[in-house]
Amino acid sequence: MTNTPFFSIVTPTYNRANLIGLTLDSVLAQKFEAWELLIVDDGSKDETAAVVQPYLADPRIQYLSKENAERGAARNYGLARARGEYVIFLDSDDRLHPTHLTTLKQKIAELGQPAFIATKYDFDRDGQRRPSDLSSLPAGPLGFEAFLDGNPLACNICIRRLNPSLYLFEEDRRYAAVEDWMFMLENTQHGGGVQLVDAVTLTMNDHDQRSMRADNQGLIRRLELAAGWMEQHLTLTAGQRRRLLGRVYYLCSIHSHIDGFQAQAMRHALRAIPGLPLRAGVELLIRCAAPPALVQWAKRRMDR
Repeated sequence: MTNTPFFSIVTPTYNRANLIGLTLDSVLAQKFEAWELLIVDDGSKDETAAVVQPYLADPRIQYLSKENAERGAARNYGLARARGEYVIFLDSDDRLHPTHLTTLKQKIAELGQPAFIATKYDFDRDGQRRPSDLSSLPAGPLGFEAFLDGNPLACNICIRRLNPSLYLFEEDRRYAAVEDWMFMLENTQHGGGVQLVDAVTLTMNDHDQRSMRADNQGLIRRLELAAGWMEQHLTLTAGQRRRLLGRVYYLCSIHSHIDGFQAQAMRHALRAIPGLPLRAGVELLIRCAAPPALVQWAKRRMDR
């Protein structure tokens, strides 16, 4: 490989043999062709290697196998080996639209090489598409204040590789599934932000094995640990701390309720209330008081 790509796409994967093919196909379908793809297999025990093998006929694609250490470590591993001017993190169950790289390239030139840039995305749940929380946000910078209320980008982020002030992903597996949010908070706390492009060019596969769905109690434990990490690694005013903890415990409450643990959900909700807007706090308390089956029924009705 002699040509230097403009984009390096880093795709960590673990036991996604049944999903990764569609992800790789979406990269090959890009209209902008100056890219490399680094597939970082984080110790898969399924047929991932066999599924990936035919794609290696394209010299732009590399398969990097390593011992399991979770996504944060896998992303850092790929980033350290990337050659592109910009690095894109693409999970192995998501799909780029054909114009994703073209859109980013055009906006990077227009904005004068921002440190962080992202497009919008939508969700695909069993063939039904729905917008993400980004859909109503205007184009422009998303700064630290925006990420205090959660991470609307997930890991849909493109970064300038040669950035001496870049904080890497947290590699401690105790924070798995929360490391995206921690990454965005740490990298926006000293100014700047992520330039959001008003174009939907990525679809996230909202299947049941996604990290935010598969293990609610495990996610709650990781969120509580992350709260301590955030207080240690971030410089926060009293108001910012309330907002951040409000969001952490809001998520803990929601995932407790999904598992049917109403008492646990209410305890987390009461911790969240001081940092939430009044309406959000009231809605959370009403949800916690309702039987989980009723909430899930109402949600299914609304998704139709």
